[in-house]
Amino acid sequence: MDHLTALWARLRLTPQRQAAVDAGAVLTVGLLVLAFGFGGMMTDVGWVSVPQWWHAVLLLAGCALMLVKFRAPGVVLLAGAVVFAADLLIGGSIGVMLVLIDLIYTLALVGSATALRRLISMVAVTVGLLTILGWLLLQGPRGAVFLGLQSFAVLGTPLWWGRSVRQQRELAELAQVRAEDHIHLAQLRHEETARDEREQMARDLHDAVAGHLSAIALRTEAALVADPAPAERETLSSVRSFSLEALTEMRTMIELLRGTEPQRAPSRLSDRAARERLVGEHGATISCPDLPALSTSVDQTGYRILQEALTNATKHGQGPAAITVTLEEGTLRIEVSNAVAQVVPAPDGGAHQHLPPHQGSGLGLAIMTERARAVGGELSAGPHEDRWRVLTQLPVSTAGPGQEGR
Repeated sequence: MDHLTALWARLRLTPQRQAAVDAGAVLTVGLLVLAFGFGGMMTDVGWVSVPQWWHAVLLLAGCALMLVKFRAPGVVLLAGAVVFAADLLIGGSIGVMLVLIDLIYTLALVGSATALRRLISMVAVTVGLLTILGWLLLQGPRGAVFLGLQSFAVLGTPLWWGRSVRQQRELAELAQVRAEDHIHLAQLRHEETARDEREQMARDLHDAVAGHLSAIALRTEAALVADPAPAERETLSSVRSFSLEALTEMRTMIELLRGTEPQRAPSRLSDRAARERLVGEHGATISCPDLPALSTSVDQTGYRILQEALTNATKHGQGPAAITVTLEEGTLRIEVSNAVAQVVPAPDGGAHQHLPPHQGSGLGLAIMTERARAVGGELSAGPHEDRWRVLTQLPVSTAGPGQEGR
């Protein structure tokens, strides 16, 4: 049974297929009824005497109309009513009556609202007139009830059925629209919440972190004006440079959080000046070819990973870090390595001791790994030949027009 239901659904997959299947089914039933000799089923004797095969001709005409019932249901129903009236004159047949029932149902289901109102009025008037006609012809209420119920069964039942299915379909469509509206409202609320959170983060960064960075820059500048010792001047200059750079980056981040176009684009690995400035601030050495214009995501990710790796090397490593950047076979490879332990003689003159490096929280490595994975790359960090190495491999795609960033 399930297989038959699935086959029937596939056969009626489109409106054109549905019309063809319905027409074929009505034609088959109508011809079988005629073949068994049930020709004039509406009246015993037709008002026009013609051969019985005329029922088959009118049935074929009605089924041909059913093939285009979805294109112009109103016009097709009028033509079907003419065919039904002609068939009724020669005695009527079950097949042509099924054609009329199907066309009424189709108009009630897919017709315009105006056409549906007109159909309801016409059916009501027709059923009323036939009821009165039954009273007059059969001379009594029994004839009126009989002909009224018979006409309502033929005309009113498909109209009621089609209208009911139409209403259920409209209710389902309204429910779907309402569900989509709820989803849209939920998305708007989510976006509004995220926007409020970004605004709050921007305010916090501006009021707290940016304020502290500004204070550091001002105090170090004041200390530099006081003519400190050369060693102190170098340290204070580095602190002031770092604080100003961090303040600039912070302002860019605040503008991005507020949804405005930043006046300064984030630093990029392909920017030679920014790359050399970063390496010089940490006293590292770098081997890097001239990089082409990379995609913005990979370019900025590479710079941020290099920045975090150098920060970790400065905090936890020993001696200057060595950086090697290569670009080959569609992969950007960034390697940052530094010594992780200082070798000192043992107090008793015995074997050398390796002082362990300062242990961090591991948050920096987690952030670098997430950045690499976000652009489809990978990152590994750990001991390598008596040094600590951070190795990053990022997939490279040449930046298209308008993607290089500012």
